[in-house]
Amino acid sequence: MGSAATLCSAYGISRATATCAGRRWRLSAALAACLVAASALLPLPLAAQQEPIDPPPSVDKLVKYFETIVFGSEYAAVTPSRVIKKWTGPLRIAVRSFEETKTDEGGKEVRALTPIKVKKPFLNFIQKHLNGLVEATGIKTEDAKITGEPPNFMINFVPRNYMADPRLVDADPALLKRMAAEGGCYFVIWADDRTGSIQRAVIVVNAERLLIRINHCLLEEMTQSLGLPNDSNDISPSIFHDDSRRTDLTRTDLIILKALYDPRLAPGMPKVEAMAKARGVIAELNDKLPAK
Repeated sequence: MGSAATLCSAYGISRATATCAGRRWRLSAALAACLVAASALLPLPLAAQQEPIDPPPSVDKLVKYFETIVFGSEYAAVTPSRVIKKWTGPLRIAVRSFEETKTDEGGKEVRALTPIKVKKPFLNFIQKHLNGLVEATGIKTEDAKITGEPPNFMINFVPRNYMADPRLVDADPALLKRMAAEGGCYFVIWADDRTGSIQRAVIVVNAERLLIRINHCLLEEMTQSLGLPNDSNDISPSIFHDDSRRTDLTRTDLIILKALYDPRLAPGMPKVEAMAKARGVIAELNDKLPAK
């Protein structure tokens, strides 16, 4: 059993540590070619959307699903990757939470985004998902406060009206507005197009949503921030399905995630070569992982 992951909150927000089975991580910021995707979580009643349950997928279907998720793009403005992209260095995670404040300045109302303490349920959700993702991928984590390095995996909780605030994400403002439009959550990752190494990730979450929606949203965005940027309705149940409201990864999700982080699929590997290797890796995982 590894040491507990540390969730460091910026701006003097409290620091929380938890202990769970498996290894752990950390959160927050740094560099290069933008690869973006977002979750459009519609504000419908929970009972209004049912994720279909398909028969267990074949290896052929899993391979196609892997290709769609890894080498696809949810947004026309974002060019799909032509190489394997994943984290090669440790994650340094930071969590921030904000609220809107209003002050009167000379008779004029001034609104601002003010840091507040991160809610404990948010930290608990992150810790749980982080532990599971680390266990599935083998990604390392480290504490930014100990290493002196800046965080490179940042999670922001904000009021819906501030989701596209460029102070949260250094990206194209028009794209941020597009991703924030549905009012759920989204992520942006920066990766080197040559080496395939993901260097930074930022997640923005609407803090005004129901806790169950925030929990699902965090799992999906944290998973996709590892190099799985696209959504698909080809297989269900799956965290990548548009109708999913899951708060845990399915067997299919684990196969796709573990395949991406298998050492035989090296970062920077071109798509054609990667897909040739992916079939064998996915077939092995399909035989190895027990049916749920």
